[in-house]
Amino acid sequence: MRQITFQAKMEVLELYLQGFSTNEVVDKTGISKGAVVSIIKDAREGKFPQLELKDRVDELHSLSVKLRKGELDLAQAKSGFTFLKRLLGMGIEPDQAKSWIEFCSEISPSPPDDFLPSAMAFFHVEKETGKSYTEIASEVKELSTQRDKLVEEVGDLSAKEKRARELEIAVEENEGKAARLRSELANLEARSSSLSRLMQGRADRFGIPLDELETKLAELVSLEEETASRRKEKNRLEGEIEALTERQEKLSSRLEKASAGFEKDAKLIRAMTDQIVEIAELKGGYEKDIEYMKWAESVLPFLSDPDKVSDDDFSLISIVINCVDKWVEEQPGWRHRYTSTWEEVKNYVRSKRMELR
Repeated sequence: MRQITFQAKMEVLELYLQGFSTNEVVDKTGISKGAVVSIIKDAREGKFPQLELKDRVDELHSLSVKLRKGELDLAQAKSGFTFLKRLLGMGIEPDQAKSWIEFCSEISPSPPDDFLPSAMAFFHVEKETGKSYTEIASEVKELSTQRDKLVEEVGDLSAKEKRARELEIAVEENEGKAARLRSELANLEARSSSLSRLMQGRADRFGIPLDELETKLAELVSLEEETASRRKEKNRLEGEIEALTERQEKLSSRLEKASAGFEKDAKLIRAMTDQIVEIAELKGGYEKDIEYMKWAESVLPFLSDPDKVSDDDFSLISIVINCVDKWVEEQPGWRHRYTSTWEEVKNYVRSKRMELR
């Protein structure tokens, strides 16, 4: 018969105490069933004093069978015994465990499965910080308030950031407008400088001070405005003349009809005759105004820009010279200062007109 080693016997006892049946131990170890039964019997009788299994083998085997049925092992059973001991230390009897678990589920702020891990985590926090639940809860409340304030400040900052972006876009647009305005200003300044040089050149050409030339140009502008006003008045007078002519024709027609054979209309005829005379006088006055306007219409463009107006017969410059000559006579300061130059201009124009004749 083959001798069974001590290690093999310990393996048999370990499997049996884990809840396996004798047949299952035979299958796992390959030892005969009689040998397995004999080893278990020796353990019951205390023949393995170092294991302290006398009178406890069947009890441990029964416990292991129950654990296996509940899909537990001895390590988990040990943890359960420790938990039971803690419950007893808290004054909670085993028959009260179910009620205690229901109570924990009711007061838990999280699902029951998370309650114990949460409670343990909180327990470790208390140990690490050395603070009580009240102190930690107070700090959490304060931190929550600070978090709400920070969230509100973040919202304000977001709104301010959006407004700042809008202002930035507006500033960019205004900078673009300012750049365009600066460019236009530079162009205007360049044109103004060019105009000033042109004015100075014209003043040097005519031999008169710049301020006096500017005064004359202002008077010329005033004359142009007056010409426009006169032209408008001329158009109005021409309209009135046309209306008066039409009225005169109508009155003449009525006069002819009235004088055809009705003596009683003599008084009406005299009145009409007076009106016709009055109309003729008005027409003559309007025609003189129109003639003056036509004269001004031909002379003013020459005064405004002589380079652009044709004066082949020197008639326009002659008119201007006559006007200026009268004006010079009324200016004591010009009689001695510019007399020689002015006489040369007049003589030149006269000679040119004589050549054309």
